[in-house]
Amino acid sequence: MITKVTARNNKITPVELLNQKFGNKINLGNFADAVFTDAAFKNVAGIANLPMKAPVMQVLMENCIVSKYLKQFVPDRSVCFVEEGQKFYIVLEDGQKIEVPEDVNKALKATVSDVKHWAGYLTEDGEHVIDLLKPAPGPHFYVNLLIGNRLGFKRTLQTTPKSVVDRFGRGSFRSHAATQVLATRFDMRQEENGFPANRQFYLYEDGKQIFYSALIDDNIVEATCKHSCNRTVIKYKTACNLEITRTIFLVPHKKGFPLATELQRIEIKNASDKARNLSITYTGMFGTGAVHAIFEDVTYTNVIMQSAALYNDKGEFIGITPDYYPEEFKQDTRFVTMIVRNGDEKSFPQSFCTDYNDFVGTGTLEHPAGGCNLNNKLNRKGPGFFALGVPFTVEPGKTVIIDTFTGLSSSKDNENYSDAVMLRELDNLLRYFEKSESVEETLNEIINFHENYGKYFQFNTGNKLFDSGFNRNLAFQVLYQTFMSRSFGQTQKGYREIGFREIQDLFASMYYFINIGYQDFVKELLFEWTANVYKMGYANHNFYWVGKQPGLYSDDSLWLLQAYYRYIIYTKDTSVLNEEVPVADGNNEKRAVRETLKAIIQYSACISVGDHGLPLLDLADWNDCLKIDSNSIDGATKEKLYYEQLKKTNGKYGDRFMSDYSESVMNAFLLKLAIDHLAEIATLDNDTQLAQQMSELSKEVTDRIQKHAWKENFFARVLINRYKDGSYTYLGAKGDKLSADPNIDGVYFLNSFAWSVLSDVATDEQIAIMVDVIKKHLLTPYGLRLVTPADLNKIANDTATGHYFFGDRENGAVFKHASMMAVAALIKAAKKVKDNELAKEMARIAYFMIDLVLPYKNLENPFQVAGNPRICTQYINTDTGENIGPLLSGTATWLNLNLISLAGIEYTRDGISFNPILREEETQLNFTLKAPKCSYKFSITKPVGFARMESSEYELFVDGQKIDNTVIPMYTDEKEHIVTLKFK
Repeated sequence: MITKVTARNNKITPVELLNQKFGNKINLGNFADAVFTDAAFKNVAGIANLPMKAPVMQVLMENCIVSKYLKQFVPDRSVCFVEEGQKFYIVLEDGQKIEVPEDVNKALKATVSDVKHWAGYLTEDGEHVIDLLKPAPGPHFYVNLLIGNRLGFKRTLQTTPKSVVDRFGRGSFRSHAATQVLATRFDMRQEENGFPANRQFYLYEDGKQIFYSALIDDNIVEATCKHSCNRTVIKYKTACNLEITRTIFLVPHKKGFPLATELQRIEIKNASDKARNLSITYTGMFGTGAVHAIFEDVTYTNVIMQSAALYNDKGEFIGITPDYYPEEFKQDTRFVTMIVRNGDEKSFPQSFCTDYNDFVGTGTLEHPAGGCNLNNKLNRKGPGFFALGVPFTVEPGKTVIIDTFTGLSSSKDNENYSDAVMLRELDNLLRYFEKSESVEETLNEIINFHENYGKYFQFNTGNKLFDSGFNRNLAFQVLYQTFMSRSFGQTQKGYREIGFREIQDLFASMYYFINIGYQDFVKELLFEWTANVYKMGYANHNFYWVGKQPGLYSDDSLWLLQAYYRYIIYTKDTSVLNEEVPVADGNNEKRAVRETLKAIIQYSACISVGDHGLPLLDLADWNDCLKIDSNSIDGATKEKLYYEQLKKTNGKYGDRFMSDYSESVMNAFLLKLAIDHLAEIATLDNDTQLAQQMSELSKEVTDRIQKHAWKENFFARVLINRYKDGSYTYLGAKGDKLSADPNIDGVYFLNSFAWSVLSDVATDEQIAIMVDVIKKHLLTPYGLRLVTPADLNKIANDTATGHYFFGDRENGAVFKHASMMAVAALIKAAKKVKDNELAKEMARIAYFMIDLVLPYKNLENPFQVAGNPRICTQYINTDTGENIGPLLSGTATWLNLNLISLAGIEYTRDGISFNPILREEETQLNFTLKAPKCSYKFSITKPVGFARMESSEYELFVDGQKIDNTVIPMYTDEKEHIVTLKFK
């Protein structure tokens, strides 16, 4: 009989088997590694006493000296390497210990001594320095994100270019929306973001290939990559005495430039004592304009284009561009060119190839047969492969610089677009970069922008990894996501558009933008989202140039209120409420922002509600996998049916839409918070009538939630109305009959706790009860899981239960975005609840979760937790602790907001409500804060232990003067103000 063994039901791991066989014979230490040596899982080869968890045996098996030695012992028995003194021994199952030969000993020592350096390190500035010769902990670990700068130019949200770069410079590059400049690689491997030829180059000497930028061979002595904010630098030293440096970044936009340009500077230094006659071949693959055809008919993407060569006014060949036949694809024109700088001489490429098959020939991409002598042939069809070649001589001790420019011009930036526009813009670009110093100046411009951008909030804790992680890397990720939403990262390479709810990224980035003078830009972003709201109050779920999926997901439009609240409370700019913005219905109709916000409230509180007066779930809410109603309808359908209902019943607009659809309790919390925000905005705007209406509605919604959604020990997540026999009435609390774990009395969702607190619905007593449930059922060694085991297949067939193994993604993983929302709730509650012990416990859980999310901590155990040490990832698997992508998520935004909240900063109508909660072991915290018309320097001191404003004694000083309240004015005097808090 055939049996099936899976990764999850295999009863033993290699290390566990190693421990069984050798644990009583030798000391395996804190960390050991092993691999099965047979497919029956009966024997292992292992190594003891490692400095950290790492795939050491896998690396050793790739070493020909070690693997040859091992073959005499395996696979018929298990063995374990152990070091004693300066010698390695191999231990057999019977306890026999054999000293290994010197060459094996040397290989083992070299490998083990190097393990702690495998994942690289972070500099004090938060830069990740990586050794290209070492193994990768995970698909995202060695990845960087790059973004252009089109601030001050039109359509900035969607025309800002972006790139993904791995440690070898591989990846892809996009211009506007999902438009590829360098082609994305559609493959199941997470490690491959772009076509593998992208950004790579070959060096030839005397017709022989001596270097390939994506290959570590015997000629490479040393190779490192340094990922920094918005730039990547890769360096190689070769055995043949060349020193090669690559610097990759996106060019900030200038008037008259192509819409998007990526620049790679390649510096080749001759460290030998003789002149070197070299040639370089630079490659890539242009993305296609016919994106849809990649999935349907690749032939179509090829036959609709031809290659074209570019020449300057001197008749010199300068580069390649693909030429499309369909008019729609002529609206975006890609190009590649290069400038070779050799002393005072400047030249362009001298040869090219546009056929990948001709280029590779009988070789491989790593060793192409046609790579040295390019055939200078223009192709009548695609794909858009390119190779540019040029010979050069490098004198001893000298450096030749090759600047490559890959980019795209577009009608998105020019209403009267044609090829002539691209040629003019490319000419402008090359003239701008005619001098070598222009490249350095441009790179410094990028560096200075991010230095200035990050000054809004700067920690100075003394922990350089924390400080640079927040001040530089986290600030940059939030910036990147403001433009990209979740649409382009290492594994996010499809055509997912900007999600409406991802306006959450603006919750954090708006403060940074406003403080560098881009308040109007923040308003533009708010208006772009507002224009995706329909007259009735529902919103497009996704959008690029046009929106789609109107009202399909019920939470979308409610997030808009939080964004406007943050903007208006911070800037006091209530005039934004009177701005006329288009509605998503079309017909060139506009209305005031104030009316759009009111429509959202009316839709979610009065019209699109269920039997209990709470907002309908629709297809799903924030949790995309919470699809409880298989017959749900979108907003446009609901609107049509609603007007038919009003006509049939002689009802009035504002009546409830009648249905038996389920209700989202999370949406009810979001609604309540939105109502409170609109009330606060109206008060600031002196709109007393609206403020009063919202105040009354807030109480009414709170009463509905408390009456119908509190289920003894937790708030439900969904109220279910379609079962007339009452078999299932709610999901997400004790007694819901949907738990997949017999030891848990219901299904518990983390978001029910988080938003009940953030919306000020939960009472102190309810918070205490829910925290006990969280500690018992949702708190794991790897963080706060999203949900306990659930069998939602009983009530639906398209939920997380049916999509994922338990412990992955929405099915019980530590969904870090949601975990950070929960941390925001824990922080808020810890500041205000009366019970000091409860407050202390919540603060501890909050900091525990934050430590699991802070990217730099991934370096403490990189080969178990994976992730990325500079960039937040989305999930943690609750079985293994592995940080799983994608890179882009609300995790970064909410981590940023939480750390600022823990430092005590909250903006209110009256100023800054200062209310910090430090770690118990911390005795001091210093940070600086920029405001539009002043700046602050904060200093907090406290004794060891838990302290908070609510229950601790303290003294608060502003500019040396003691103040009796905790609200610090937002000054407008352009001065720096000193804030000192001393807990006693």
